[in-house]
Amino acid sequence: MIATLNGSFPWRETEAGREIADLRRRLLAGEACGDALRLAQDRATREAIEAQARAGLDLVTDGLVRWEDPVAGLVARLAGLERGEDRVGFPGSGAPYAAPIASGEVAWREPILSEDFLFARQGSPRPVKVVLTGPFTIARLAEDRAYGDPAALAMGLASALNQELRSLQAAGCGFIQVNEPALLEARDEFPVFTRLWEVLGRGVTVTLCLHLAGAGLDGLYPAVTRLKRLGCLSVDGVSGLAGLGRMGAAQFPEGLQLGLGLVDGRSATVEEGRSLAETVKSLPGLPPPDRILLGTVGDLGELSPEVASAKLQSLAGAARLLEGR
Repeated sequence: MIATLNGSFPWRETEAGREIADLRRRLLAGEACGDALRLAQDRATREAIEAQARAGLDLVTDGLVRWEDPVAGLVARLAGLERGEDRVGFPGSGAPYAAPIASGEVAWREPILSEDFLFARQGSPRPVKVVLTGPFTIARLAEDRAYGDPAALAMGLASALNQELRSLQAAGCGFIQVNEPALLEARDEFPVFTRLWEVLGRGVTVTLCLHLAGAGLDGLYPAVTRLKRLGCLSVDGVSGLAGLGRMGAAQFPEGLQLGLGLVDGRSATVEEGRSLAETVKSLPGLPPPDRILLGTVGDLGELSPEVASAKLQSLAGAARLLEGR
């Protein structure tokens, strides 16, 4: 059984985090250089990974230290996209984000996350996964000035991001988590989503994880488990806990991993490891323990580092209890 973080780790209130905020302001004013910002982000990344490893996680993220918001980093590096006005209400979390503007044909120009992954992996005591927002969610948030067809824009994004996934695969990343919270707000568009997912995953042979946070799987399960090239389905075990009981009605596909988001990044209350383990034991129809990932519901980045670490320790403790250790 694997314990993992599904999003960011608190870094903004650390010394490195405050330095990052200051350097970003100075960079916009032309008073600092990008190299200084990169070094501060490197330091914060190392600290986030070390904190996750100390908490006992088996699979870590880079802490999402370099993310300004869930989409800005991708928008800035894909051709045909521009950064638009700041908004609030990112699907699933309500977080602020800069609305993408599709001003031309969307295309992949160069690796976006590979360098960050390689840095995070170097010296990490645990395997590192990459997290990114998927094409369906980005398309629903975007202002379309180029395609005149939401499905065409989404397909352009899927094709571009497929090249990014293959770049990460070539860099040695073995686990890629694609966040698609907008699907839970537009379940009737699942047939469109299946075509996007097929394009997104073409040629991708590493574990491709679909992460759905913010609600349960009503109306999507079990169809969502049949997506092509899906290696792991990661679900919200807090908001969608009641719906997880329906898994016993349809056999979970052989070979597919299940991610259970049980630690809530929206609350500062620290869950108890034994209680988390009992929750897992109560769920019917789960795959064997070696195909289960215990994780978080989205980001922990708005919590204090101390609270986030305690939550992750509980998560790791639950995994060990369920393994009988």
